[in-house]
Amino acid sequence: MATCDDNPFLALKARLVVVAFFAISLGLALVFGTLGALELLPLQGNDPILAPILYSLIFVGLCGSILLAARRSPLHLASLIGPWPRRLAWVQLLWLVIGLFLFSLGAFQVSYLGLSVVAPGLVEATLRQSLLLSADQAADPGLYNGLMLFSVLVVAPITEEFIFRGVLLHRWGVKWGVRPAIVLTSVLFGVLHSNLIGLFVFGVVMSLLYLSTRSLLVPMAAHAINNAIASGIDILANQPAANTVDTLAEFRASWWLGVLCLLVSAPWVLRYVVYHWPERRALLPYFANQGRRRPG
Repeated sequence: MATCDDNPFLALKARLVVVAFFAISLGLALVFGTLGALELLPLQGNDPILAPILYSLIFVGLCGSILLAARRSPLHLASLIGPWPRRLAWVQLLWLVIGLFLFSLGAFQVSYLGLSVVAPGLVEATLRQSLLLSADQAADPGLYNGLMLFSVLVVAPITEEFIFRGVLLHRWGVKWGVRPAIVLTSVLFGVLHSNLIGLFVFGVVMSLLYLSTRSLLVPMAAHAINNAIASGIDILANQPAANTVDTLAEFRASWWLGVLCLLVSAPWVLRYVVYHWPERRALLPYFANQGRRRPG
């Protein structure tokens, strides 16, 4: 019978991640609130620059909390992350990420088109959101944009892949099997990113990349490339001369763009998922990297 010393994911519960997330978020809110009330914080409570700072602190702190909790087991970080593949097909990976991005874009367009019928205000507010801010939107747009790009291109790929694919995929894989774990972690990933269908598929592909390469560094790299593409498009869309779709009427009129993205990318992405879908008894990367079968 497997013990926690053999299998750290027997003791590393998913609810620990949830509790730690809310505890860290509440703790940071209290700290920043207290500093603001004492006028010791050189920022206003509604300053946009707090968003990337808080995001980075919460997710880095969450990863740190998980590693501290896993010291009892212990969790072998090298086995979880895995080695960088000796022969990684970068061109194929790039094309896969582009296909995923187009699918996510199309899924967002189509799903939010339906949502605009029942919640037009919410959709229009979402459309007006921008990753980067201009001089009239922030006191120090350069600092804000630098911190935001750092959180999107570095912090998010590393911490989110560690949490969703590294920890939760293994925890639920040990508990229910690898296939249900892929689905559950991807659903949660999609819900938390407000694009359920698009980011669900993104989560599935990131899981399959991890399972097929046994290296968490690969989905981290793919995640970073995806976010870089999104950031680049956001930068171009916010140029003064750019023709942006920033009203609900224009968004509805461009319904064909979402359909086109789905038609182009869906067969491409689906082929990858079907080809790489794991066997029911497939080894999780942590145990495969240790050169032995999952205890159980």
